[in-house]
Amino acid sequence: MLGEKLHEETNSSDGPSALSSSLWVDCIQASEMCNQNPHCSSRYRVMRQCLVGKEKETMLDNNKECQAALEVLLVSPLYDCRCKRGMKKELQCLQNYWTIHMGLNEDMEDLSPYEPIAPNRQPDEFGLAAISSGTTLTEKNCNPCLVATKACNLNGICKRQRSTYITTCSKLDTNKGESCNRKRCHKALRAFLDRVPPELSHGLLFCPCQTVGCAERRRQTIVPECSYIDKEKPNCLELRTTCRQDYLCRYRLADYMNNCGKTPHTMGTCPNKDNHQACLASFVRLIGTEMTPNYVDSSSTNWTISPWCTCKGSGNQEEECLNFLRHFTNNTCLSEKIHFILYQINVKMSLSHALLETSFLLNRKEAFQHALWTKRSSFFFILLSNLISSHSEILLCFTDVLQLCIAALKDMTNDVFHLCRRPVTRLG
Repeated sequence: MLGEKLHEETNSSDGPSALSSSLWVDCIQASEMCNQNPHCSSRYRVMRQCLVGKEKETMLDNNKECQAALEVLLVSPLYDCRCKRGMKKELQCLQNYWTIHMGLNEDMEDLSPYEPIAPNRQPDEFGLAAISSGTTLTEKNCNPCLVATKACNLNGICKRQRSTYITTCSKLDTNKGESCNRKRCHKALRAFLDRVPPELSHGLLFCPCQTVGCAERRRQTIVPECSYIDKEKPNCLELRTTCRQDYLCRYRLADYMNNCGKTPHTMGTCPNKDNHQACLASFVRLIGTEMTPNYVDSSSTNWTISPWCTCKGSGNQEEECLNFLRHFTNNTCLSEKIHFILYQINVKMSLSHALLETSFLLNRKEAFQHALWTKRSSFFFILLSNLISSHSEILLCFTDVLQLCIAALKDMTNDVFHLCRRPVTRLG
């Protein structure tokens, strides 16, 4: 059948799944290109009619006009088109993609419509530069989620978008008598995650917690009472069906499964050449859909992430349900990336605090130079100088040693110093 033919072509090395970023156009542009060709345009209109109603699968397999239309579109730019994550007309782009790929074969449910993400992209996961100036360390054991919130509030876009989704998700929906308008809440969350730099949004979503209070604040980041929790917990397969009935949720879930879902043929812990970054991006973009994931409790150590669903009452579909749920609760690709982010944020926060204390201890260049040559402090300043002037990766490795330097300086003098404005000259 034609759907099977398309499935075979899609899974070949020349199908859209294998396209490099230089070989595809977005589906809005592809639609415009098709509309400029009378033959393609007429077949495109026929194809959209074939996908209307509950009998679309039968129409595609048995209706000759639908088959002829699809044959033409398979060699048009529409077949190889993709959508850009967070693009302005994302929903329209997905609808165009849907016209070609939707409902042709059940095995295509997890085909991602989005452009590939290049592997090994490691952006700065948490920006502390914005909060390092003018800040004093008042507590040794600060709450990382509070630090992330402060970083967000010092960025105009992050502060505005965060305030918008919190207000929207906390507002009572008087028209329906509900605690909130969930659709508006989801839309505001998607806007926040699409418009705010990942180094700020990831700091809020993945702040490294060592206490229950911090972990609960992290769980509350997406206002789960509105965006996540429902009156009843649906079966996970039913939730998946609901998700697949919506363009946005369907394809964001497909993107997640494509980038995070492990199959018997997957080499390593992640598909797509162990591309952990693509998995994380796909996971974050599920937030604000019917398949919104979140932390299931306030555990600061053994945390679990899951959509709001259960596999109880699955009957003879229990194994299928559990396999689907494990893509969230027991996903090695996702958990490795999140653990890496938690570690990375924790190290950067520790380093930031160390430098803040150092700047508090060093008051002026003259005092610094005087202390530098004292017998008691020379070793620590030489070490500190080497650390500051070394590569950032080496600097991160010696955060604990830097803390020892600070402790030694506190014992060394009662004077209050500030760090020199010019870089410290490496000694020796």
